[in-house]
Amino acid sequence: MKISSLVPLLGGTYKGDDLDIEGISSYQYQKSNTIVFLDKEDIDFKDNIVYIYHKDINAKNLLIVEDVKYALAIALDILYKEDMPKGVSGKATIGQNVSLGKDVYIGDFTHIGKNVNIGNNVLIYPLTYIGDNTQIGDNTIIYSGVHIYKNTVIGKNVIIHSGAVIGADGFGYAISKNGIKKLKHIGNVVIDDDVEIGANTTIDRALLDSTYIGKNTKIDNLVMIGHNDKIGQNCFLISQVGLSGSVEIGDNVILAGQVGVADHVKIGNNVKVAAKSGVANNLEPNKTYGANLPVIEWNQWKRIYISLLKLPDIIKKLKA
Repeated sequence: MKISSLVPLLGGTYKGDDLDIEGISSYQYQKSNTIVFLDKEDIDFKDNIVYIYHKDINAKNLLIVEDVKYALAIALDILYKEDMPKGVSGKATIGQNVSLGKDVYIGDFTHIGKNVNIGNNVLIYPLTYIGDNTQIGDNTIIYSGVHIYKNTVIGKNVIIHSGAVIGADGFGYAISKNGIKKLKHIGNVVIDDDVEIGANTTIDRALLDSTYIGKNTKIDNLVMIGHNDKIGQNCFLISQVGLSGSVEIGDNVILAGQVGVADHVKIGNNVKVAAKSGVANNLEPNKTYGANLPVIEWNQWKRIYISLLKLPDIIKKLKA
């Protein structure tokens, strides 16, 4: 593909030769006839490579764009198109009253329950389970080994990676003098449009209503979302985040890795929470929070910990 054909798609201003582009390479391992996206300019430039940067630099072939990372995302889609399999495998199990849209793919040993509605251009890879009464919107991709329980509602353009479990029972029990009785969860999970769900992430169904994931929210691998949770639009939940039940999260929220949120907590719009922080109370919108402890040398930490244990006595003496 000629760079002249790519420039209108990537935007920006280009100067240089109209090279044939065969792919993308990193600035550490530059390959001939590729595009290199830069986050710095102190590298060795070569004449048979197109460089993309946010300002003018000393490169023979240069495309200047406003947002380098966004241009990279577009180029990856164009130059590395995914295969789009089609057709329903004869080794799949399809239940009664299932509606399939146009150009649907259903892989080997997939189980589709009864009364399932699948939109156009949906890809369901092998060894996937889709429970009864599930709805799946157009252009959604469900990779192999996903388990989707009954009554789940999935919007358009959703991506669900391998090993995810959507709609399992919430962790709820009635504890009394008569013993422990499981609360049967009869709600469901609703996933809005343009959501991505990482590998081995779990989203539990609600007790009575719906666990909800808002539009354009991105969920990393190994995230746990509890029953009755409500997550807003454009949120990022990063690896090993854990949400207890009935958590409410606003729009544009970022929870970094291993953040834990207690049950019934409300997090406002535009909040950011640093990695490894525990959230036990409601968080006001438009703020950044964090109570993590970065790693320090072990002997130093033991000295700090001993000092922390002495703090109550020191405070008492200061007040006396």
